[in-house]
Amino acid sequence: YRWEAHRSTGYQWWITRLWYCFELYDVVRIDHFRGFDEYFSIPYGSKTAADGHWEKGPGIELFRAVEQALGKRNIIAEDLGYMSDTVRQLVRDSGFPGMKVLEFAFDSRDTSCYLPHTYTPHCICYTGTHDNSPLMLWREEAKPEDIDYAREYLALTEAEGFHWGVLRGGMGSVAMLFVAQMQDYLELGAGCRMNKPSTLGGNWEWRLLSGELTDSLADRIYDAVRIYGRIDRKKDESKSE
Repeated sequence: YRWEAHRSTGYQWWITRLWYCFELYDVVRIDHFRGFDEYFSIPYGSKTAADGHWEKGPGIELFRAVEQALGKRNIIAEDLGYMSDTVRQLVRDSGFPGMKVLEFAFDSRDTSCYLPHTYTPHCICYTGTHDNSPLMLWREEAKPEDIDYAREYLALTEAEGFHWGVLRGGMGSVAMLFVAQMQDYLELGAGCRMNKPSTLGGNWEWRLLSGELTDSLADRIYDAVRIYGRIDRKKDESKSE
């Protein structure tokens, strides 16, 4: 967080870090994006956060330096949680798509910006992230009235399958990209969560087992991406010839 030191080098450390990420991945998601606008600073040795204060981050200057060095890259801004007006402006200025999480959408007490009908195409829709429960566990943990709202909103039925109905809701949205955890396609629940924030032990241990990816599952996923236009039809047609 020594932003003056980073600025003095033209943000070279960040440029190098992101360059290496793009050597490995086609798309990079930057977590806690709001920290580049403001971050909460707590003095070393404090027993609580009561003496902390907000400090300004580098803002758009950093991302302009990255683009100048690396060109336009596929970056997703993790803009979840409390979003101030200045954070929203930073996301807009960056041009990066933000995130929409379906598990956050169905709060029966209030209208949520995570409901699919509120989306614009410039966003990424997720069922949940690595920090959320798989859909079938969320179904058990969430408030019953929130699950009822999801059932009504997405027209969920037991015949289709609760998880497939939520997947359909995200797949059919206008979001430019839809992302689902493999646990959600496999209808996995308890014991298959990837990570539980603020806990030690038992995290990041879930693994896909041999034989869990079946031809019938592949066919059903293919049908969904075909129906909702989330497939390159030209490439698909060339493979089938």
